[in-house]
Amino acid sequence: MRSSTTLVLLFAASAALGQPPAGYYDTAAGLSGEPLRQALHDIIDGHNSLSYAQLWSAFQTTDVRPDGKVWDIYSDVPGGTAPYSYTFVNDQCGTYNSEGDCYNREHTFPSDWFNDAFPMYTDLFQVMPTDGFVNNKRGNLPYGLVGAVDWTSQNGTR
Repeated sequence: MRSSTTLVLLFAASAALGQPPAGYYDTAAGLSGEPLRQALHDIIDGHNSLSYAQLWSAFQTTDVRPDGKVWDIYSDVPGGTAPYSYTFVNDQCGTYNSEGDCYNREHTFPSDWFNDAFPMYTDLFQVMPTDGFVNNKRGNLPYGLVGAVDWTSQNGTR
């Protein structure tokens, strides 16, 4: 339940902060059908795709806690104290043996489900920094309710 609440709060916060600049959709106003589709395509066409390696740097802007540490959903304890924290760059995963060793990149939607295809594979709305060990425990499973719990992380994630 805690992990579901955390995810809902994260998505709600990002939606509240992620408003487009004034006039962003003006060229699509009043259109429908194919002209609307083309106008929306033209609006988003200037995006920049990142490489998988570039995600490490992007996280330093998109996933930084108020104390400057990495915002990792598996160590976060809303209203409580995180059992561990990570420093950008220094704590990136190489190898790990247990929870709290390092952080890596986790796809919110298992990347095997879309054959690791780009641009989804490096989409910052779909990839976030997480504890390497806990991410490995999740494996290829989607987020959701857990029937039989066989392992629980230090912040209660199952």
